Amino acid sequence: MSENPKEKALSVAAAVLNYKNRSSRKLYDRLLEKGIEPEDAEYAIERLRGFGYLDDGEYARGILRTCEAKGWGRERIRRKMQEEKLTEDLIEQVLEGYVLNEDRLDGFIAAQGCDLSDPKQRKKLSDKLYRRGYSWEEIGAALRRCRTDVYED
Repeated sequence: MSENPKEKALSVAAAVLNYKNRSSRKLYDRLLEKGIEPEDAEYAIERLRGFGYLDDGEYARGILRTCEAKGWGRERIRRKMQEEKLTEDLIEQVLEGYVLNEDRLDGFIAAQGCDLSDPKQRKKLSDKLYRRGYSWEEIGAALRRCRTDVYED
């Protein structure tokens, strides 16, 4: 006797989440890739939410914590959350909890070993920080702090 399609969807969804945590939308897409019908995938997702096994808010906050620990800025964290197919409303809500860690940013700059008085090295470092998701304002302020520290020694 074959398994009920909704129960099969739930079983596959649980196995997918057991392998790797993901957002509701990423899970839905993965279930479709595995041949689950859309209505069965939606059923499984709703059941997992009901059981407390699928929580996009908690997933997004986990991404925020992980990315902050990597030293990423707000915009790089936003891109990561978008890649994980979280809703823009949820992304905005979670990013309200983002606080720039100036000490970590300054430490990253110091670890690069750049001569901050050299415009080419400063530009290269600025571009690197921008790719990590920092705004130009944050980068400018950090470089001014670090240059001040260099000149104070």
